[in-house]
Amino acid sequence: MNVCIDVGNTTIGVGFFEEDKLLERLTFTVDLKKTKDEYVFAMKRAIKDYGLDPKRIEHIIFSSVVPSINEPLGVALYEAFGVKPTLIAPGIKTGLIIHVDNPSEIGNDLVGVLVGAKEKYGYPCVIADLGTASKVLFIDKDGAFTSCVILAGLSLSMEVLTKRAALLHEISLKRPKTVYARNTVDALNAGAIYGQADMIMGIAKRYEETVGYEAKHILTGGDARFVKDIVDDSWIYEPNLCVEGLNSILRRNEDK
Repeated sequence: MNVCIDVGNTTIGVGFFEEDKLLERLTFTVDLKKTKDEYVFAMKRAIKDYGLDPKRIEHIIFSSVVPSINEPLGVALYEAFGVKPTLIAPGIKTGLIIHVDNPSEIGNDLVGVLVGAKEKYGYPCVIADLGTASKVLFIDKDGAFTSCVILAGLSLSMEVLTKRAALLHEISLKRPKTVYARNTVDALNAGAIYGQADMIMGIAKRYEETVGYEAKHILTGGDARFVKDIVDDSWIYEPNLCVEGLNSILRRNEDK
């Protein structure tokens, strides 16, 4: 069994795979104060709660955009399951072609998303990965990752707006039935959610106008659930894309 972990700024996604089949996916909240022992307890408890056998775990891989978590999480995984985890880093075989100015700037979480999209849907494709930051990624007709647009994510945008505007109070994200808002709560939610949906669709259109051809449209990330029903029908919702990509990378490196 393979364990694939995506450490984001807000959540940690954990996928358990039997070869290419996703058996279970768990989500934890990122807590920078959590100790190694707390990670060990959380992982063992999760395995037990979902009826998974820890003795069947053969490989563990994780991507991370939170460097301070990497060491305690890596040690915790080894202590919990006796398997040394692999961190996405230079030297790992991904099968991904990268044609950008500074390849070293690419977050290893994006590598998982890009590999997952390319393996599952081919290319060209536009991938909107909505999290703390929203990323819109482009894989061209030759299968190379060539561009990324980064914008503030839904939750982050709402948090900043309500903190900086004295008369706007913090609210929970919830999609209104229509963009035609008639009260402050709906106005905030409509602006954040419909605005985000229109931004990613607009960026995808600009990408296609720039390169001169159409591409598949893929939607993923923790906040994608807020916009998946309001983007147009060309968008394919894939909530597990990153962990699926990590599993593909892990299988590619099993002979190392």
